[in-house]
Amino acid sequence: MSEDTALLRGLLWATEPTPEEIRAMAIEDLALLGDPRALNPLASLLWDPNPRVQASALRAVALFQHPRAEEILTLVVRHPRLPDALKIQALDGLLYQRTASARATVEAVSKDPRLPSALQSAALAVVARWDSPRK
Repeated sequence: MSEDTALLRGLLWATEPTPEEIRAMAIEDLALLGDPRALNPLASLLWDPNPRVQASALRAVALFQHPRAEEILTLVVRHPRLPDALKIQALDGLLYQRTASARATVEAVSKDPRLPSALQSAALAVVARWDSPRK
């Protein structure tokens, strides 16, 4: 099967009105393909009414080390209407981007008194993991 065909099939299964388990697996498969063309469709799934689909889409985005993935994760963290649980998940995803701009976003969240304490605490934990040596 070609890369284009695999990408198209993954996108169809991720967005079709199928059982949530099927959609979640298709979303994970999109991440495993590693094709950055999937990032924008994955970003649109962050608005899905199903929280499991949202979380799967965010996990998939976080697996990409790509400027667009970092941009999506940053937008999630800063978006006023997305749930804090998704924002905390996005902060974790920024850790794996390993860029100066991703770190700056995490540090800014950790110091912003306007944000909920749970979000600030999660950002502090990510900063601490950033500074610890990888095993």
